[in-house]
Amino acid sequence: MNWLKRPLRAIFDRVESMLDAVFGAQHNPLAQLGALGWYLFWLITASGIYLFVFFDTGVTQAYESIESISRDQWWAGGIMRSIHRYASDALVLVAFVHLLREFALDRMRGVRWFAWITGLLLVGFIYVCGITGYWMVWDQLAQYVALTTSRWLDVIPIFAEPISRNFLSNTELSGRFFTLMVYIHIAAPLLMLLFMWVHIQRYNHARVNPTRPLMIATTVAFVALSLLMPALSQAPANLDQLAASVGLDWFYIPLYPLVDTLGGVTLWGLVIGIFVVFAALPWVPPLRRAQPAVVHLDNCNGCARCFADCPFSAITMQPRSDGSGFTEEAVVDPDLCVSCGICVGACPTATPFRRATALVPGIELPESSIADLRERVEKLCAGGPGGPPRILAFRCAHGAAVESVPGADVAVIDVPCTGMVPPSFLDLIVTRRMAAGVLLAGCRESECHQRLGVRWTEARVAAERDPYLRDRVPRDRVAVSWASPAQKSVRARAIRNFATALAGLDPALPRSATGSHAPWRDAARRLARPLRWAIQLLVAVGIGTLIVRYSDSPAITLRGADEAIVTLSFSHAGRLKEECRKLTPEEIARLEPNMRRPRDCPRARWPVYVELELNGKLVYRGEHLPAGIWDDGPSSLFERFAVPAGAQHLTARLRDSERDSGFDFSNTATVELVPGQSLVVGFRASDGFSFR
Repeated sequence: MNWLKRPLRAIFDRVESMLDAVFGAQHNPLAQLGALGWYLFWLITASGIYLFVFFDTGVTQAYESIESISRDQWWAGGIMRSIHRYASDALVLVAFVHLLREFALDRMRGVRWFAWITGLLLVGFIYVCGITGYWMVWDQLAQYVALTTSRWLDVIPIFAEPISRNFLSNTELSGRFFTLMVYIHIAAPLLMLLFMWVHIQRYNHARVNPTRPLMIATTVAFVALSLLMPALSQAPANLDQLAASVGLDWFYIPLYPLVDTLGGVTLWGLVIGIFVVFAALPWVPPLRRAQPAVVHLDNCNGCARCFADCPFSAITMQPRSDGSGFTEEAVVDPDLCVSCGICVGACPTATPFRRATALVPGIELPESSIADLRERVEKLCAGGPGGPPRILAFRCAHGAAVESVPGADVAVIDVPCTGMVPPSFLDLIVTRRMAAGVLLAGCRESECHQRLGVRWTEARVAAERDPYLRDRVPRDRVAVSWASPAQKSVRARAIRNFATALAGLDPALPRSATGSHAPWRDAARRLARPLRWAIQLLVAVGIGTLIVRYSDSPAITLRGADEAIVTLSFSHAGRLKEECRKLTPEEIARLEPNMRRPRDCPRARWPVYVELELNGKLVYRGEHLPAGIWDDGPSSLFERFAVPAGAQHLTARLRDSERDSGFDFSNTATVELVPGQSLVVGFRASDGFSFR
């Protein structure tokens, strides 16, 4: 899959780099897609609660109440409705970009498969919530959604009779339908919230809120969009009339036109096939996993720092098992460990100053031991013909390359994550003058590959989180550089400027570091403030235009200008295959007391065969089996036909008995159809066929 991931990753890297310059790495929206999804969910929930207060569940009242909210209360309800609509569309957009980005960055394999699979299920919940919301508006789009959804669900053989029969005509639609939709529309988001919580359970310190400026900007953008382009209903639904066309929300119902083109069964197969392919991605191809972290109880005092810093909740604190005086010990779950080494950087015993005993910390990576790290540091800093390097760099394996530039001799040690490097190593290198400076070269600042490596590294160097870098280490000799693999120029510039800064320092180290605890970093290249604001506005306008454009257009054609619709539908139980037989007293006596009955009635019924002729031409014929395990339920049918408007001669015939030919019921009618009219050909055993 790398042939697909590489170009996608390059695109995301380039776009994120541009957004870093516009928004700043801290507020980059692409790096906060998951948190933005949470915030959009709360916006949708809050606006939905307001709308529910004024919503009426009657057949005609549903549309009228929404119209009243949108037009009479434009200053409050109208804004809330528009936010509810546009935030819902934005949630779909954010969810799919988030999925695509995680795929491009290869962050769905290994331990992260759980978040990927639950994320796919969350997409399903988003669509259930959105589609049921459209039903409640009960305009022409809602009518199309209701009929198409029902037809799509009817191909699943679990319903006693077609759901579509609930939408035959205006007289047969009940207000209870809208009450049911309200229940579903409330229950689905509650279940979705539960899955959202499950989705982040394996992530320690999961971000569920975007930065405050991003939240404020998002809210202001939706309010402005709601005032400039308010979301409005289409014409009211009318089951006795079919609209010529409707504007679709292409974020939620892009597949609906395929129900007519491909058929319900094929479309179900397509959707399930796509889901299976996406669900299999974490295991295709298989991921080679490094050995998980191991705990050495002889050096573990149960301080719980590794537990607090693990990004994937792979470490738990459990009662001591070795009989020592400490109360707890760290236990690593190998199924959750990604071998990032952040726990090693958090361990206070992972210090290179230890010489009396072997350098074995409380926790470490078998493939990248702390003793081996110290040995590599000492070897590189021992100096060759040219002396020790000016800069010793610890490079994250997921970050940009670190190369020597003119005037900056750089030695590089690759680590799984910069968070693996204990601050005491920086202390050793600087205070022992093993190098002029130390560079922690990680991955992208806005989105660490191991989630928390950048965050914990910054906090430890700034003495804000244990284990912290001691005050005696001058921070102007400790640099951080955050750059993705595509940001080679950013990395090279940081190395060059850090080397220049080191050249201007006094060779003699101060006895103690004073001033700021922040490490040296290259100044971020930012656009001028007016230009940043202008581009931010353009980004907001562009996204808003995209959402508005595809929230109700382009429209699709439902029928020709001179076409009407004929619907053939019934739910009818065929005759019993065997007549009831009266039981003799002896037969009744042989039955169990609770099973005794005067008559024995076999439950199986004959299938129902039906034909429909239009102007002497047979347009439908079919045999419909009875429902139920025992073939004792009704046979059901719901079929629609587009016919020319004008005078039409219809003949319907039905057979529900054992006869091989002929019909038990038939009826003929000549009707005058107007364009868009929906004529229902129904059947009841007591009345025969009806045309209305």
